[in-house]
Amino acid sequence: MRSTVALAVCCATLAGCSAAETSTLDSPWERAHSAAEPHRSDSKRSDPGPSAPTRPDPSEREQRLLDARLLASAWRNDVSAARRLISRGADVNAKDDTVQSAYLVATSEGYLDLLDLTFRNGADVSSLDSFAGTGLIRAAERGHDDVVGRLLQEGVAVDHVNNLGWTALLEPVILGDGSQRFVSTVRTLVAGGADVELAAARDGLTAAEHAEARGQQRVLEVLRTAARTDARETGRRVEQSRVDVALLRAAASGEADAAAVALRNGARIEARDAAGRTPLLLAAAGGHVEVARLLVNLGADPDAQDDQQDSAWLVTGVTGSVAMAETLLPADPGVAQPLRRHLGHPGQRTRSRRLRPPGGTHRHQPRPRQ
Repeated sequence: MRSTVALAVCCATLAGCSAAETSTLDSPWERAHSAAEPHRSDSKRSDPGPSAPTRPDPSEREQRLLDARLLASAWRNDVSAARRLISRGADVNAKDDTVQSAYLVATSEGYLDLLDLTFRNGADVSSLDSFAGTGLIRAAERGHDDVVGRLLQEGVAVDHVNNLGWTALLEPVILGDGSQRFVSTVRTLVAGGADVELAAARDGLTAAEHAEARGQQRVLEVLRTAARTDARETGRRVEQSRVDVALLRAAASGEADAAAVALRNGARIEARDAAGRTPLLLAAAGGHVEVARLLVNLGADPDAQDDQQDSAWLVTGVTGSVAMAETLLPADPGVAQPLRRHLGHPGQRTRSRRLRPPGGTHRHQPRPRQ
């Protein structure tokens, strides 16, 4: 009964609402990169499927055609067409003359469903574009915090430096505008272990120094919180219970920066308090959208239940918070499938529940002009 009531409330609350699409930032990209390289030419929800589908063996000419059609479908964010082409042998890592692939396009354009499809079909997270940048750098530059989180879950190198001398943490600061989605992007990178002290190769400035110079106060606060904690924690043995409690407290109080730092220090994203509540459930119950967004970005389970069989999604159904429901929907709550169909979302995407440790050590070009 609780699930039915919660779902009904969410459906009633969200019916008729549609999330505004976030536009890409072609102009800042073009200005920054034309200045850096004046002679350079600009060149979760998909239906789950098998990780290694059986495919035909096309000829070389047929392969080139399939790969070109897949890339065109990627630019259109046509996931259904992309799925059909992949089933016929198209390669998600195949690059064109501008060093774009279906996987790389998904990262820069923020196409999360397409990205999940490429992951299920062999996407190479170490793949680089024409700027020697990873998918993480491309997503971070555009402020796609959800894609950034998804890539971190897949183990992408968080501190890779492209040929402009920038990391994924520097990109959203230098090329962003300090708005909320860039704050969320920086916060997600901090939680994923990005080195806040790495400086840009050309000017020697850190992300925090760039944020201060640009008046990006909220971004600066995130970075300074991480730097202070890093200094305090250096050489200190990680106590799992301590960092887990720090995350639970930050989630309950709505302190998103503190939550990011706790995750950075090794807190478990599905830690439980004495009542069996997870950080995401605590954030949802308190209406703390930014904490919930961070946790969802990094794979938190909206269906994890506490001792009273409440979950983040069920609690949101009771509170009727549209903002929280929209934050949780990308994580595909199990009881939200009828709502997802009502709002026109695709089917459930495969979730990764584990944030991989940062390690190892991707830049993009603007979308084709119409």
